[in-house]
Amino acid sequence: MTAFDELHRTPLFEDFPDDELLEVAKRGLEKFVPAGEVNGREGEPVEHLYVILEGELRITKEVAGGEMVINTYTPGAFFAEVPLLAGTPFLATGRALTDCRLFLIPDGLFRRLLTEHSSFGNKILQAMAERVQILQSVAGQRERLTSLGTLAAGLAHQLNNPAAAARRSAEALREDMDKLRSTGLGLARAATAGRLTSEALDALQGVIDAVGRAEASVPDELERSEREENVALWLEESGVPEGWTLARSLVSAGLGVADVLPIVEAVPSDLRLDALRYLEATLDVSGLVDEVEGSALRISGIVETMEGYSYMDRAPVQEVDVNGSLEDTLSVLSHRLDGVEVLRDYDSGLPRITAYGGELNQVWTALIDNAIDAVSASEVSGRITLRTGCERDMVLVEVADDGPGIPPEDRARIFEPFFSTKDVGHGTGLGLDVSYRIVVGRHGGDIHVVSEPGRTRFEVRLPVDGPGEADDVARDLRMEAGA
Repeated sequence: MTAFDELHRTPLFEDFPDDELLEVAKRGLEKFVPAGEVNGREGEPVEHLYVILEGELRITKEVAGGEMVINTYTPGAFFAEVPLLAGTPFLATGRALTDCRLFLIPDGLFRRLLTEHSSFGNKILQAMAERVQILQSVAGQRERLTSLGTLAAGLAHQLNNPAAAARRSAEALREDMDKLRSTGLGLARAATAGRLTSEALDALQGVIDAVGRAEASVPDELERSEREENVALWLEESGVPEGWTLARSLVSAGLGVADVLPIVEAVPSDLRLDALRYLEATLDVSGLVDEVEGSALRISGIVETMEGYSYMDRAPVQEVDVNGSLEDTLSVLSHRLDGVEVLRDYDSGLPRITAYGGELNQVWTALIDNAIDAVSASEVSGRITLRTGCERDMVLVEVADDGPGIPPEDRARIFEPFFSTKDVGHGTGLGLDVSYRIVVGRHGGDIHVVSEPGRTRFEVRLPVDGPGEADDVARDLRMEAGA
């Protein structure tokens, strides 16, 4: 079968007159791509429109250290029309899943066919619209996964410290409970045998109760060391072994020689160690319970922050506290903020806005995450500034950084899907595209960037009352249609 016959069977050329299709067949050329080989790598120049005559070709893009599948083309499909018309290199990489035969149409001929054959142009534009829709869908899904990954990383980082503290406290609590049980039983047997008087038990209980009612002051390290030394030496002089070990717990609870003296005086010498170890275990258990409670409260606070960030169990549209949502995002990204100074200039009188809260947090995450990357690359300082304000019926959010800035040639493309100024594998090229569609498409707002070396500022404006319901529906329909 000739190239003319194969082209005639493709949807792109099914309406072409035979003489004109014959010219296309003569001026184009065929290319064979073995299975597994690459045809057109991302970043390479584009000179032809490709039509698949035989085989399957998978289109992928390198993002975040891995390949994301964009589409798989089969016989009759064509590709590379977008970079040809935009004058850009390949936006993705094509790899043959099977042996492929391609027909290549030169750029000049492709452009002439667009202008001279309406059916050809309509099919090209229809395919482009469908591919834009697919790209938007893939970009949205990828960015949601990226936000989920960011949320999970932030959650894991923030939960690690209180969870580890709770685990250590629980282990120590188990040891102290064993000590409390063994010493308590020993003292109970001594009391039953008449070797421990009720006065001695009252003295022990009195010290425990006094510690529970008092608020112990926190001495500095030097004063604490001096107190421990005084108590330890006094215990040794009183015939109590393990004085240095006991002294640390007693001083930590705010006890001194005068506080412990009633126990030493009332308890027989052979039972003093058990009595003081019982007191030590009681004090330690109380402190460890406080630590576990504090860790649990910290974890609850983190979960509450994460729920605020994700707007879990809430309606899609709600009244959003923009200042609060920025703080929730900073909490999620706290594991990336080491060495980065964050300046806040929030308008305390900022009104709540009607918005898709979870989607807006995706925007703040993308902007702040990019700012962190920018200042991390700076050799001068690392400072991010968040500012909010009100402009008539709009709320303004600014995310600024003192990084190296965005080159002028990149600013016009900064919101394009899959365009990234980061190294390959370190940026998805989706965050700002999705942010643009959330701010402009979903909320009827505006987002743009002002940048120069040492100062980059993203400005986001959102209507206080949110987009109108009818406008919102129409906007969603336009976005779904790839308009």
